[in-house]
Amino acid sequence: MIGYILFLIWALPMIAAGLGLVLKKQAPFISIVTIALSFVISAMSPLLVKVPSVISYPWFALLGNQIRFGILVDGLSVIMGSVVAFVSLLIAIYSYKYMYGDWGHTRYWYFFSFFVGSMLLLVYASNLIVLLIGWEGTTLASYALIGHWYTDEDEERWVGDKGRYALGVPMWFTPSQSGVRAMVVTSFGDIGFITGIGMLYKVSGTISILGIESKIVEIISALDKSGLLLPFLIAFTMGAFAKSAQFPFYEWLVTAMTGPSSISALIHAATMVNAGVYLLLRFVPMLIQGAAVAGLYSSLNLFFTYVLIIGAFTAFMMASMAVVSNELKLILAYSTASQIGYMFMGIGAAYFISTPSIALFASLSHFISQALFKAAMFMAAGVLIEEFSSRYIKDMAGAYSKMKLTAIAFMLASLSLAGIPPFSGFWDKDLILESTMLSGNIIAYILGVTGAFMTAFYIFRAFTIIFVNKGDERFKEKEIKEAHAVMLWPYFVLGLLSLIFGIFWYFPNGGLASMMYSFVYRQSIPKLPTAQIFFSPLDVGISVTVALIGLLTAFYIYANRREVVLNSSILKKLRDFLYDRWYINSVYYRAFVYALNNLASFMRKNVEFGLFDRFYHNLVPRFIMGTGEKLRKFQRGDIGKYLLVLLAGALFLLIIGFIMVVLMYG
Repeated sequence: MIGYILFLIWALPMIAAGLGLVLKKQAPFISIVTIALSFVISAMSPLLVKVPSVISYPWFALLGNQIRFGILVDGLSVIMGSVVAFVSLLIAIYSYKYMYGDWGHTRYWYFFSFFVGSMLLLVYASNLIVLLIGWEGTTLASYALIGHWYTDEDEERWVGDKGRYALGVPMWFTPSQSGVRAMVVTSFGDIGFITGIGMLYKVSGTISILGIESKIVEIISALDKSGLLLPFLIAFTMGAFAKSAQFPFYEWLVTAMTGPSSISALIHAATMVNAGVYLLLRFVPMLIQGAAVAGLYSSLNLFFTYVLIIGAFTAFMMASMAVVSNELKLILAYSTASQIGYMFMGIGAAYFISTPSIALFASLSHFISQALFKAAMFMAAGVLIEEFSSRYIKDMAGAYSKMKLTAIAFMLASLSLAGIPPFSGFWDKDLILESTMLSGNIIAYILGVTGAFMTAFYIFRAFTIIFVNKGDERFKEKEIKEAHAVMLWPYFVLGLLSLIFGIFWYFPNGGLASMMYSFVYRQSIPKLPTAQIFFSPLDVGISVTVALIGLLTAFYIYANRREVVLNSSILKKLRDFLYDRWYINSVYYRAFVYALNNLASFMRKNVEFGLFDRFYHNLVPRFIMGTGEKLRKFQRGDIGKYLLVLLAGALFLLIIGFIMVVLMYG
């Protein structure tokens, strides 16, 4: 019975969302308290029930099978759920002051709480239908939160440079546009995900995560025999790639920066974009175990190569865009998709190494690291943007003199993102790169290492411009001050945790990493072979060297205000190519948006107006009027003739009726 208390993990934020609509002034406090309770219950769940456990109750019947509504408590759900709740709690505290007095205050807190509840439901779901409810709940809430300032009046809330075009396509986006883009792109991926769920149910007759795990060998074998294994895997994981903003679905995440900075922190740090990572971490162990038992290793080879390469390419591509971006939140957005690319690299590499649990854990750990440092960065960015009334990093130069604590917090988070030891971002990123090297995919490894160099470069480019360089004359006229304590301490704590988590992450015979690794992969569903976490001195040396070169290069160029790009026409063209996001957004608009608009215009002109409108409003009335004119010629005013025609018609009908009766009854 005590296990049912764990339903409160996701239910409390949902209750807060409803209460906030009634108790509007108390909505922030209700949200903060309920999310805090969710975190406490989630963190204590291993003490309340045996791990792993499923707590459920009968829900409804589907094609003769009883579907149960429940939660799954195991190492993966406890760690991810606790991180989601903890980071969401700090963002909620930050939001109290950040969103104070906003005209959409009530709506903001409703969708904030609803979003957190949906994400926790997704993480703890015991079957795919419950997971899908949480999955789509985050989509709905993100649409509302990204487009929170939907009136589009304040251009400082936009993304991109107004007036800039790439291949004739506008490169600036408003909140209302961005909310729709997020909904459309992620929903497109969900088509594949839902299709995959349907295929899975047809083959296995179950949607329970434990049920799927118990039947994974026969599921893989049946799909492979029918030639549908690869199409199923691509469809099933399409939602994960879209939700986690991997190529080619990353565009929605870029323009999601039109939402409040607190929402950028929420979506980009520990919640929505990591839903795809969670889905893969949940089901990939089953695939690896099932393929080993069924002897179908080669059948899954192509799929995991696809995951590995897409992750590596996304990490590289998004980092290259961040190198030249001038908007602080846009740099962090590119960084988010890039870092999730590393998580996908680890998951893809896991299939090709002898101890896949090591690579999977590296991706899980990188999720935790990113949750800490990226949430800190976005919240600090929100303060900087509000203080300087600009989203451009060049306008923030000189911030250190007035915002020293924010500078320290941002520096701690930046060092973790750059992968500088002993920060947490170093350990797990290096473990991902080592796993990629061991997988034998040199292309993915090179992309990953190059991306690591660019990561250190772009984040310290931003840090140097904002906090190292001095402001111009306009800076002296601004009344810049440090963030309010309610906003400052959440991201300062997260910055410190990035360092503390890293310091205690690894010891040769223990550390936080070993504890978490043991908790997740020695008690996971299913159990995978485990090994001691180790680091190759050569790979560590490469990772540290690459990161330091990137960091020092950025400092050398931008602390001295060297205009390298302006002095080279080739670099300027490359810069424009990267700044305009490889022109991929423009290609999407020309191939899909504009093409569909042209098709709609053609249909409106030639079908709606040209065919239907002309037919119904022109040809049909003309036909009726013409027919009426012809019939009027028969009306001569001779009543006797009218009666004669009427009687003749009646007689004709009687004769026909008589003949039918004779034929039917003889």
